[in-house]
Amino acid sequence: MDLAGGPRRAAPGLLRPPDRLSGHRLIKGRSLRDIEAAARERLEPAHYDYFAGGAGDEVTVRANEAAFGRLSLLPKVLRGAGKLETGVTLLGSRAAVPVLVAPTAFHRLADPEGERATARAAAAAETIMIVSMAAAVAVEDVAAAAPGAEPWFQLYIQPDLAFTETLVRRAEAAGCTALVVTVDSPALGLRERELRHGFHDLPGHLRCENLRVGDRVRPIVMWPELSWEHLGRLREMTSLPIVLKGVTHPADARLAVRLAGVVRGGGAHERPRPDDPHLHQHRPGAGHDHAAREPA
Repeated sequence: MDLAGGPRRAAPGLLRPPDRLSGHRLIKGRSLRDIEAAARERLEPAHYDYFAGGAGDEVTVRANEAAFGRLSLLPKVLRGAGKLETGVTLLGSRAAVPVLVAPTAFHRLADPEGERATARAAAAAETIMIVSMAAAVAVEDVAAAAPGAEPWFQLYIQPDLAFTETLVRRAEAAGCTALVVTVDSPALGLRERELRHGFHDLPGHLRCENLRVGDRVRPIVMWPELSWEHLGRLREMTSLPIVLKGVTHPADARLAVRLAGVVRGGGAHERPRPDDPHLHQHRPGAGHDHAAREPA
């Protein structure tokens, strides 16, 4: 994928006509598996696999699904609770359920409205959307699509720290109330589904709009030299809460809470353990001074 947001070659036929995307209300109320099946039917195979696929041979994708399937609720009874309340407040933002919309790129591959439609859906569900830095709609337009919502903004810290600060200022001005910094992507993951489809570039009419500077769209630089020092520089740039996305090692979790305040696990590459008991030791209530708090 050319993360500069523009194709090196034309990509005719990658998008089906808009009528393939119509009638989306027909799947309202079905299970997530039904929605996934509907997406597979309606989207071009290359686009579906972009959204559904993972790195490498997807061992981690399967492990994450299995780990989630092992989670269960242990309800208490006879508590006279009356009206049930599932809402939470995360970093000052209110969500009706403790489930957030994770940052993913290129929503216009799925719907002409792209991230605008996602923002409206998240607002209707009364939860928080995390806008991807690689969104196909500028963060200002995403926020404007759902007035009153409090989106968060996902950020790759760039070697050009002045440009990084420009992105931070845009997110602040758009009304984003937290930054979600991806820290586990020193290089692009190898995504075999995209290789099989030859899906290396966006269609010609799509760009990563948050990277546009005048007539130019900058590339996203995956930066192996990224360090805790650079996180400190980001902390100096903004007063927004900072969430670190992609932390899996307990030592990193402790550092992250001291320096950023919030940490969540991630899986941009293959084989981090989704249910690692060592990482779980640093969750709230585990007896550690710097417990990692997970927003979702």
